[in-house]
Amino acid sequence: MKRNLIILILALLSMQAFAQHDEQVTVEGKYRPKVNKVNKLQLQPETPQPSYEFPSSEVNPKETSQKFALDLEKIAPTAYSGKDDKLVTPTQNFIMAGMGTRLSPLFLYKHNSMLTKTLGLGVGIRHNSSWLDIKDYAPSSYMNNAFDVNLSTSKFDGFQLESGVYYKNDMYHFYGINLAENPLTDEQIAVYSPKITYNKVGGHLGLASTTTRVGELSHDAHLDYFYLFDREHNVDFGYTLGYADNFWGDKSHPQRVGIDLGFQYDYCLGQVNNPFVVDRIWFKAAPFFEMSDEFYRLHLGVRLDGATKSSEEDMFLAVRPDVGGSLFVLNKKLEFYAGLNGGRELLRFSDIVEDNPFVSPAVNPSLPIRNVKLGFEGGIRTNIAEIVDLHLGVRYRQTDNDPLYVYHIPSSNEVPQGYDPLLNAFNLVYDETQTVTVRGDIRVKLRNSLTADLGLAYNNCKPTVEEYAWYRPATEGKLKLTYDFNDNLAFNTTFLYQGGRYAKVWDGVVDWQNFNFNPEKLKDVFDLSLGADYKVNDQITAFALLDNVACQKYMLFYNYPVTGIQFFAGVKLRF
Repeated sequence: MKRNLIILILALLSMQAFAQHDEQVTVEGKYRPKVNKVNKLQLQPETPQPSYEFPSSEVNPKETSQKFALDLEKIAPTAYSGKDDKLVTPTQNFIMAGMGTRLSPLFLYKHNSMLTKTLGLGVGIRHNSSWLDIKDYAPSSYMNNAFDVNLSTSKFDGFQLESGVYYKNDMYHFYGINLAENPLTDEQIAVYSPKITYNKVGGHLGLASTTTRVGELSHDAHLDYFYLFDREHNVDFGYTLGYADNFWGDKSHPQRVGIDLGFQYDYCLGQVNNPFVVDRIWFKAAPFFEMSDEFYRLHLGVRLDGATKSSEEDMFLAVRPDVGGSLFVLNKKLEFYAGLNGGRELLRFSDIVEDNPFVSPAVNPSLPIRNVKLGFEGGIRTNIAEIVDLHLGVRYRQTDNDPLYVYHIPSSNEVPQGYDPLLNAFNLVYDETQTVTVRGDIRVKLRNSLTADLGLAYNNCKPTVEEYAWYRPATEGKLKLTYDFNDNLAFNTTFLYQGGRYAKVWDGVVDWQNFNFNPEKLKDVFDLSLGADYKVNDQITAFALLDNVACQKYMLFYNYPVTGIQFFAGVKLRF
């Protein structure tokens, strides 16, 4: 009776996987999820080792990263691991260096080592740039640099400490104008197409208890800070307190109660005409209860969050459900999951320009508080004969202050006299949206040599005010094939697709009192890349990549098309 009652409760609550709440999954079979933290239930504390995965030879020479990854979790927890997901033996040094056809260098260096039995060190350096102007459609150039240092130690009794600092330098210079069709003077280019540079420094400090015994409190805290030069400061603090014990049932499946606390402070400087400051505070408190057994996992909680900013006196408070779980059948080969959630988050300027670097640095978005009023997700995951992983899911989101990119129309005093207001930059508008996403993922692995990953999604996003959800695709697809020809030679190919994207385009009429816009459907994205790796020996591997093989002239954002076909080649060293 008790077992049937639990199943009925799970079905009524529309459960969601505990993976959404950092809970370690205990599974059977050949696949074991990688453990990123040591303060999980049913784990034995161990001396920390540097977490390291070899970077692949997949480079991204496009001006900006086209984000094809969707936000629904995929692949069943009982899945058979593909080649690219295998854990690798930690190595001390890894170097990837190459050159592209436009004299575009690639360089990546990673170092991981144990300085002592309890102290680990990690160092990373990355560079990618174009030395020549890209003139397929309009002159442009870019440069991305990154450096980070991380330390981890378990010297503290019962705790593991992680810390790190990083620096990023990103430069973009995209005209967004075909100079052959619209010749401009150097003075006009300086006005229309300023070089944009973003420098960012930050740090991380994390402290987590390593105890896994029932009847003891567990702690997990982090403190993060970053500074985006001349624009933004952000402080992010989080703390989770948990207690696990056998309140009832099997001793191998203890129950857990706890609370998640969070706090952020964001300070952003606006630079439109007269500089002004937007500073905002966000916090959350989310008590929860978790329980599991051989055939289910359940998370019950609520989330109280609030936010305010300097330009508004009111504090926004709300309570959202945080409920989810999973039901396992057929010896854990089939999982049903679902859940309800929601909450607020700060829209940070650094995240905006990372997603779209063409947002003008002279534009300060109003940076409201994004609010997911209601979220639901559900689906199934399954593993068939250890060679096919399948995931089908659906997600619904009702969101206030959802940001959309639109063409930036400057005020008359931002544009010198005699110039048209064509500055090729983007601003943000905020709307209430309702989004339904249907997602399917499948992975097939044959004979340990051929792996195929296919992801498809349909997105129906309806804004309340705007005509379309600008630049958001209605359909998305990604197909990746990896084939090991032999122990030394491997091939891979990736096909990307996006369709149903719209841009809000200015009609070109200069009227400082009233600018008119029209929707324009953008060309569908078809992007095919081919790559190969040849293992010379255990330390040296040569790689090659042919990107945008069909030389498709699609636009990531209006007036900013990607480059044409490019070839990259180089080596990877492990020592």
